[in-house]
Amino acid sequence: MESIGNLNKIGSKWGQNLQASNLLVINYAMDEKSQVFSHQIELVNQLSPKFDQITVLTAQVGVCNTEKNVKVISFDWVEGKRVSSLLRFLKIFIKTIRSEKFTVLFSHMTSVQSAFISPITRVIKLKHYLWFAHTSNGILLKVSRLLTNGIITSTPGSCPLKGSKVFPIGQSINSQKFKKKSSNTQSIKNLVHIGRFDPSKNIKEIVYEVKKLRSNFPDLKLEVIGSPSSDRFKEYESNVKAKFDSEVQLGWLKFTPHIPRSSLPEILQTYDCFIHSFQGSLDKTIVEATFSGLPVITINNEYRKIFGSWNLIDAGTDNSLKDEAELLLNLDGSKRQSEVDRRYEVALKQHELTGWIDRLVSILKSR
Repeated sequence: MESIGNLNKIGSKWGQNLQASNLLVINYAMDEKSQVFSHQIELVNQLSPKFDQITVLTAQVGVCNTEKNVKVISFDWVEGKRVSSLLRFLKIFIKTIRSEKFTVLFSHMTSVQSAFISPITRVIKLKHYLWFAHTSNGILLKVSRLLTNGIITSTPGSCPLKGSKVFPIGQSINSQKFKKKSSNTQSIKNLVHIGRFDPSKNIKEIVYEVKKLRSNFPDLKLEVIGSPSSDRFKEYESNVKAKFDSEVQLGWLKFTPHIPRSSLPEILQTYDCFIHSFQGSLDKTIVEATFSGLPVITINNEYRKIFGSWNLIDAGTDNSLKDEAELLLNLDGSKRQSEVDRRYEVALKQHELTGWIDRLVSILKSR
């Protein structure tokens, strides 16, 4: 199985740390209730002890509790109005860098904004790094690679670019919040999928596969928790729910709107297994499920490279979602628990928040 590399030596590999300084962050939301971006507040607060001052330019502000040395400025990005939103962002960005002196800029998932300001940061020699964990390889990413100091990502396969300017540092899961279940040797009955109700998450496929699995495992139940990430995916959600309404009536299938991120660790403890069908970069939700001590059924190649397959004899086998599910469901309880424990240790070593912050800061403060 592939690992991220020797993460503990990342500081010496990418340079010696400078003294604490001022950090500029650009992100999508400073909102604890955001379905997709609620973790961005936590990451900023975790970075705050590492810098004298942090200024955050964010697309939207909601419930936002930050540390004392964090200042938040909204540039009010409006979906569907990219040009006017981008012009407003550029105006606020230029005003901000004129009024304050920054040592480094961290664009957190904001590839559009990062590409457009990269010529400016290059000219004024402001260090600029972009966090990008997606398999798409568009022109904006190529511009950022050319004009920024580097692309930071979760795993080698979570970014389509390769080379010395791409830095894989793992995911950022707070193990203090996602407590591991003490035991998981009982038979698996209650499956859960948590995430955006978007086409890329292949929720229709998940429901289909569980429906077929119930022929041999009639006690299986599935709850799908999540809402569309934007209005354009609401029709997809409606179509999926209408298609499987009869299964909902039978009682084994349930659809639930998205829950606050703060409730996620507790909710995960009430299920036996997490099922997932997104193919691409390493999805944060399946790592969180691993931290919670749940077995994970997934076709995600980045997850399998790191954690393995439920084919314990040949982990490299390219199994379908149904194959993975059947392997797990037929596995002896003690062997399943042993594998869950092993995966937890891998997650703790490579994807825990404290180590992630240290690795990120080592890059941001490198010479």
